[in-house]
Amino acid sequence: MKTIKHNLSLKLDFIGFIASSVCAVHCFLMPFIIITLTYYGMSFFNNPLFEITFISISLIIGIFTFRHGYLNHHKSLVPGIIFITGLIIIIVSHFLYHEHHEVNHDLDNLFLFIITPLGAVLIAVSHVINRKLTREKHKAACKC
Repeated sequence: MKTIKHNLSLKLDFIGFIASSVCAVHCFLMPFIIITLTYYGMSFFNNPLFEITFISISLIIGIFTFRHGYLNHHKSLVPGIIFITGLIIIIVSHFLYHEHHEVNHDLDNLFLFIITPLGAVLIAVSHVINRKLTREKHKAACKC
């Protein structure tokens, strides 16, 4: 049972890394492609519900993987702290600076376009660190 959870945790860390990387690219490129989204029928990418769903899924994956890694393997708070920091950055920038359906080139949007991808990169890095620590401690424990 522990091996199944371990394998699931590693896979979810990988999925979390990929999703966070996609989020970073999405956040960074959104101001450049927002005008063309409706032309190609992909306006759902600019929907707040889409982004909130993505943030929620990231939170669920993070809770499972970091809890599992901490309790069963490495006992390090570092990946979780990096994850929470990235998540807070995304949430704050999303709710305070995100203006859907508009592209303004003022300081707030500049802040959004730099800070939000940074939060996503931090989440991706936290998954990489958690996966590395989990794998190292798992290998040491089973002497594989």
